[in-house]
Amino acid sequence: MKRLLHGVGFSKNEDSYTAAKEAANTALEELNGETPSLSLMFYAGNYDAYEINKALKEVFQGTEFIGGSTDAVIFEENIIPKGVVVCSLSSPYLHFGISSNDGIMKDPLRLAQKTARQAVDKLSVDKHLDSYLQFARMKKSGISSIIRIPSFFCWAFTRGYQKNKLGNEDLIINGITDTIGKYVPLFGGSLGNDMDKVFRDEPYDIYTFHSGKVMKDGLIVAFASTGLVYNNSLEHGGEPKGPIGYISKLSNNGFVVEEICGQPVRSWYASTIGVSVTEFNKKLLYYTQKYPLGFPDGYGNIVMRAGGNPFKEYLAYIAPFKENTPVVVMDLQDNKKLIRAPEIIEDDMERQLKKRLKPEVSFLVSCCSRRRILPPEYLQKEMKIIAKKSAKDLFGFCSFGEIGSKPAETCHFHHLCVNQMNLFENILSDL
Repeated sequence: MKRLLHGVGFSKNEDSYTAAKEAANTALEELNGETPSLSLMFYAGNYDAYEINKALKEVFQGTEFIGGSTDAVIFEENIIPKGVVVCSLSSPYLHFGISSNDGIMKDPLRLAQKTARQAVDKLSVDKHLDSYLQFARMKKSGISSIIRIPSFFCWAFTRGYQKNKLGNEDLIINGITDTIGKYVPLFGGSLGNDMDKVFRDEPYDIYTFHSGKVMKDGLIVAFASTGLVYNNSLEHGGEPKGPIGYISKLSNNGFVVEEICGQPVRSWYASTIGVSVTEFNKKLLYYTQKYPLGFPDGYGNIVMRAGGNPFKEYLAYIAPFKENTPVVVMDLQDNKKLIRAPEIIEDDMERQLKKRLKPEVSFLVSCCSRRRILPPEYLQKEMKIIAKKSAKDLFGFCSFGEIGSKPAETCHFHHLCVNQMNLFENILSDL
């Protein structure tokens, strides 16, 4: 008997209701009649969110489903700008407590704490099976294994950037980790819409779904207790360029960078990448995408912030900085180096498990900026590398920002990354 049943469905039907129903039915059929523990749905393109919701309620018949609108969806080895993807999971070794909040921007930190706490409180476990799994794991592997890979993880999906309506993902991550702790793996990303609308200054909505509820300012937290093996990591493949600086002046609660190293931010930026200020200003969005700012995370990694947008004579970002933070310009020009990211992730995750296992399901959250800075041929090559190393059932979405970490490290809000989580048929006491 399989320990993890799973199915992934995709549809690019033009009709919203039909596309959602086709994808959901395909995913559900793979469960062989078992009730899903949880289903995830992501869509991209000009679909009607309420028609999608109607179809999902009919198919899932009261079982939990979560997800939302995105820049693009991921199915098998393809990134697809229009379509609906659904993944359904069923396992006696995997339990979820799920909570959501519409209106997260009213008080992101406090409401994220509350939403995470409610998700944990809703978690239902099998006192006999789950207790036995912990006992078996302790007896076979010892306490070091339990500490290294907890029997819990958390998924979080929140509304991403909108003009004059920032996502405040850093505060949301802080609120969730205040509740679940810093070292329970936190994985997910910011939901969104077609990113080109951001550059064209077109209005757009971002929809979040939770079991029949449709939200426009939503946060979903899914807290999981598991006896199954899982692993996760993320990577961007970029490299530092030029000298390290520091944030010397900010405004708008850290979202606007005015000075770096005491110099006007645009002057410092232009000098660091070796162009004139005039040239930098002409192609500001290009340069800040190809050469984004990054800062150290304390573990030897660099967290990147996607390209700065013009704000007066300064640069505005979709996530805040703090004064005196060390920063460096990151070089994303070398496409061959960028697409090393999947191999770095694979090495990270193999070291985490200390053995090579084939996953049953792979969940991918890839940055929407990444699919724009990588030429199509390199993007397709990257996806083929990911698919080769991942499960047959590979699904996900292109995010407005990635929520995740390297194995056994604390979570940050990232940009321009590939963020991956795998679920396995093996149980944790096998490690």
